Amino acid sequence: MTARINPEVHKLSSYPLLDWLRFILASVVVFAHEGIAMPGPISGGLAVEVFLALSGWLIGGILIRTKPAELPRFFYNRSTRIWPPYFITATLLYSLAALKDGIDTNWLKYFFYDFTFTHYTFTRFPQALTEMPLGGTGNHFWSISVEEQFYLFAPLIMVLLPIGRRFSVWAVVVGLLLAAQSQFAAIALGVTAAIFHSRYPIATGTARRHALLAAVSALLLALTWQWNIRPIRALFALTVVLALTIPGSRRRIGVFAGAISYPLYLNHWLGGFMIQFIARYIEMSHTSEQVLSYINSILVATFAWFFIDRQILMRRSGWYTPAIGRICQVSAYGLLIAGLTGGGILLSMGQ
Repeated sequence: MTARINPEVHKLSSYPLLDWLRFILASVVVFAHEGIAMPGPISGGLAVEVFLALSGWLIGGILIRTKPAELPRFFYNRSTRIWPPYFITATLLYSLAALKDGIDTNWLKYFFYDFTFTHYTFTRFPQALTEMPLGGTGNHFWSISVEEQFYLFAPLIMVLLPIGRRFSVWAVVVGLLLAAQSQFAAIALGVTAAIFHSRYPIATGTARRHALLAAVSALLLALTWQWNIRPIRALFALTVVLALTIPGSRRRIGVFAGAISYPLYLNHWLGGFMIQFIARYIEMSHTSEQVLSYINSILVATFAWFFIDRQILMRRSGWYTPAIGRICQVSAYGLLIAGLTGGGILLSMGQ
């Protein structure tokens, strides 16, 4: 019975506004892919950076309180949350691409990258958009590879290294990633904030503190409007997360909005394709097509959440054993090693 207790349940407080943040961020990505113009620097890319900062903040908060013996459960939780919805979506996309255009070298290459979580590592834009299946439809998968790689490397640093939970160590990591213009910077900044918060609380839940964080976030957004550079974008992403990290009771509608954000992010291309198909036979304005695509994407996300995400999350605690957790752990590292090795070979061959 002990093996079935989830040690992560009590490692984070309840933050109801983060549910809505996830939904809004996923919606911004959908709008961007639908070609809906948004003000100033607000874009799908900026929304993803906020997503990444949120992941770093939450997972960093979990890893601070994780013991080495609990790592199999950590990897099990990440695998059962990320993998089934993602692999089902990727399989559907590549299957449709194979039926429509056939299987060629580029299909095989990007299939390999996406199924080994190395999309971000080896994909080069903008040329990749002309090579990827279905005209670059799965280009948003790069962020999944960033999160998956983070879930593999962060525990090695934070749980297994004696100095891995020091603020100074992660401050150096953030500095190096920012200098390298890496998308990992936002997620590492989230971890750094979680470490700082564990010693000197930032998001305290007091109105004055969060009003100040919101003001700083607004200032950084204004600066991003003027200077759209990664350090300012990453700091904006973090302060938005901190401003909304207010403890409280999560309501059912908010939980639902947060729950469908991941399938919405993964599957919005399918909702859009369905409306584009209908538009061939029913005349509609471009604006109507965009609105209907968004609404349909939410419906598709709700369907995917109910039949995939929800079913797994309801049952995964009962399925868990330390042995299954270790299998998930080995499989995750194995996939990444295979991807890095294979991607390196393809790169050396000029692919």
